[in-house]
Amino acid sequence: MLVFAKEKLVFLALPKTGTTALETTLEPAAAMVLRKAPNLKHTPGFRYDAFLKTYLGKCGLTNLQTICVLRHPVDWLGSWYRYRARPAKDGAANSTKDMTFEDFVSEYASDDPAKWARVGYPPRFIRTNDGDVMIDHLFQYEQMPLLIAFLEDRLKMKIDLPQRNVSPPSDMTLSAQTLAKLETKHPQMFEDWENAHR
Repeated sequence: MLVFAKEKLVFLALPKTGTTALETTLEPAAAMVLRKAPNLKHTPGFRYDAFLKTYLGKCGLTNLQTICVLRHPVDWLGSWYRYRARPAKDGAANSTKDMTFEDFVSEYASDDPAKWARVGYPPRFIRTNDGDVMIDHLFQYEQMPLLIAFLEDRLKMKIDLPQRNVSPPSDMTLSAQTLAKLETKHPQMFEDWENAHR
């Protein structure tokens, strides 16, 4: 999470959406940086709204706008799958090394996913407890040039985005049946991505 005081902008970092590269590039311009611990780096909207927004307001930072990146649900899950399949996760309870992407997505879309398929839920990250979208500016990961143009204009800086935390390549084949299962179980994920700025 990054807070830009002068520009009145708060960047909320949903995991697996290119946030590491963005934060590395934008950190020098930020007034506040929460990066090292995952639970701080990936502060969700509802937690920001409940705690940090009040604190920042007491510091004189009011009328802050929030920004977040959403990735297509299948690609987002694919990034998690590849991340958990890397050698560093060998033997871990959430390793996906010995399973297919098909199995991973099918399990994620089940009623009670196994530990290795629990990776969070993007709508929960960007919505209030009442279910309302609380992010001012949503961008699709797949339309990164639009996000970069927005940030360059808002922050008045040139942004050259390096690649960071790139997961190893893997077979990302998904059957129509499993895709339909995911769309039926989590339609909000697809709707939110579709409604993000394009």
